[in-house]
Amino acid sequence: MPLWLDLLFLGSAVLLWTKGGQQLDDVVMMLMRILAVAFAMVVLLGGRLLPLEISLLALVLWLPSVRALESGSRF
Repeated sequence: MPLWLDLLFLGSAVLLWTKGGQQLDDVVMMLMRILAVAFAMVVLLGGRLLPLEISLLALVLWLPSVRALESGSRF
C-alpha cells in the first residue's frame, strides 16, 4: 500500500475518533470509533509501516498495568 494511502487512512482514523467523541448519540459515537479502529488496523496490518508498528508497541509497553493503577491513588 502506498504511503499516501496509509496517511489518508490514519488521518481518517484520527478524524473519526475525535469527531466520534463529540457526538451526543452513543450509537453514532460507537460506529465512528469502530470505523476509526478499522482504518487504523488496515494501516497497521496491511501497510507494513514498521516504524509506526514499533512506536505503537513501545507505547503499549510504556502504559501502566491495571495492577499498578489499582494499587495507586484514586481521584
